[in-house]
Amino acid sequence: KRLIIFIALAGFLLLSGCMSLFHPQAEKFYQEAKGATGTQTALTLIAMMDTTAQQAKTEVGEFPGLHHLHDQFHALHKTFCDFSDRQTATTAYEHSLTLQKELKTVFHRLWKVKNDASLRNIHLDLFRSRLQELRTALQSIPS
Repeated sequence: KRLIIFIALAGFLLLSGCMSLFHPQAEKFYQEAKGATGTQTALTLIAMMDTTAQQAKTEVGEFPGLHHLHDQFHALHKTFCDFSDRQTATTAYEHSLTLQKELKTVFHRLWKVKNDASLRNIHLDLFRSRLQELRTALQSIPS
């Protein structure tokens, strides 16, 4: 019985949406971007991601920028755990959450076409435009 509880607890911790066990670099980016509020942290990460996505358009070979963008994306996901209950009850937060989920879809598609430079660049542009929409939505969340 204790083993089952231990396994369930370990599974919960490993699958928690706010943990970075599978992406330790994400925690580094999260700490680097950490601000006084969840909004500030998210906005700093969006700026980092925008810069990284722009740089990734010029990459060839192993694409280190895409790996950084991947980790930054996981760090951004973690920032959604930093908002208060009052903030998460707003339509601006819901809009931001929807845009974050759209970014996930775009990024997964980007990862699939990363070896095709023209498709990679199209998806990076789309990713950057969604980042800008997310920035605007996050800025409208009340403090």
